[in-house]
Amino acid sequence: MEWQSMFRYHKWATQKLLDHVESQDASVFHQEAKNSFKSISETYSHILSVDYIWYKRLTGNEKPEWQVFDVSKVSITKDGFSQLHKEMVQYFGTLTDDQWKETLHFTNIKGDPFSNTREEMFFTFINHSSYHRGQVTSFLRQFDIKGIAIDYIYFTQETDS
Repeated sequence: MEWQSMFRYHKWATQKLLDHVESQDASVFHQEAKNSFKSISETYSHILSVDYIWYKRLTGNEKPEWQVFDVSKVSITKDGFSQLHKEMVQYFGTLTDDQWKETLHFTNIKGDPFSNTREEMFFTFINHSSYHRGQVTSFLRQFDIKGIAIDYIYFTQETDS
């Protein structure tokens, strides 16, 4: 699958689930429950920061600094993702096929060294976000709120991709 389709899906799923969360009572975003993170807002804080870290790694930055984003409101969180994703699309669009296959070296948060292609790194961060979107759905279910369908197949039906 080409990077453009995968990234369009990533943006769509991110915004669609945030829209769903935003349509609920405002307290839901910060309500605590059992999961990897204490709340939906903390989960999105993590997703946004990790998207940023992977983006910086994909640009060749071997050890980017952790960035903390404002997730005080769903609307601010949506803006944070939109701005970051816009920057990512612009950068990804400059890469040639050979550059996508290029091996980059980076150090993870624990200090462990890695060498992976841009394609592998790109897939890793898309997959990471999907995992945590599932956790957001788990929060919603704990709050007796129905989740929404954000699997790739639904993306293809909604967007004619």
